[in-house]
Amino acid sequence: MRTLFLSLGIGLVSGVLCFFLSVAFLIFVLLIVGALGHSRPDMTLTYRVAAPVALLAAISGFTITLVRRVQRSWGRK
Repeated sequence: MRTLFLSLGIGLVSGVLCFFLSVAFLIFVLLIVGALGHSRPDMTLTYRVAAPVALLAAISGFTITLVRRVQRSWGRK
């Protein structure tokens, strides 16, 4: 049970961190593209793109942690 909660916590933290890092990176990208194109980009696009990226990071963090902890408890290395 401890492994499950640890995996959930790591998945949640990795999803949140990835969301905010994705938003920050995409804001800079849109600002540069907007400056080069002399236009005002839609900044809500950052949230629409960062949400699936964060979801994928959360699922990946959960799965990787769970598999590695279970393998370690079974004696595999």
